[in-house]
Amino acid sequence: MELSKGFEIFILLCVVHLTTNEISHLPAWSDDGTFYDVENQESKVVFIKTSRGGMFMFFESMNTSSLVYQVTFGSFGIRTVIRGQHKDGPKSITIDPALLPEESRYKPFYFQWENNMMVVGAGTVVGQGPRFQLSYNVNVTVRYMFVRTITSSMDYILDLSCRKG
Repeated sequence: MELSKGFEIFILLCVVHLTTNEISHLPAWSDDGTFYDVENQESKVVFIKTSRGGMFMFFESMNTSSLVYQVTFGSFGIRTVIRGQHKDGPKSITIDPALLPEESRYKPFYFQWENNMMVVGAGTVVGQGPRFQLSYNVNVTVRYMFVRTITSSMDYILDLSCRKG
């Protein structure tokens, strides 16, 4: 079922209001991204609007050398790919269109990290919907999420609460 543009905007405004979060904007090539404390959490829902270039990095500490996972929506001008990598593992990619952000509307995604695995999924219910996952046999603790861009700007809303399916 396709939602009308007005209804979609109404839902977005309700989400912004209920989570008491604002729409965050990052310009292209924003090395000055934002750290979020996600300690004692295992997932986060983010509404993303970008043509390409959103990057979500997960760290053990606020020191950038403690990178655990990196997930990039689009890469260097290519919109049709998600690239993920564990700090000590190989890169993985997916071209599933359900897992790609859109330039014209906010699209919800969840990040779930537990049991040495990072799962990126489409939707607001953690564990449901199309998924892309990275796993590695090293036990690490994710404490911070860092958001930045690469080749294009990105607007996003970080949801305060997540539901598990």
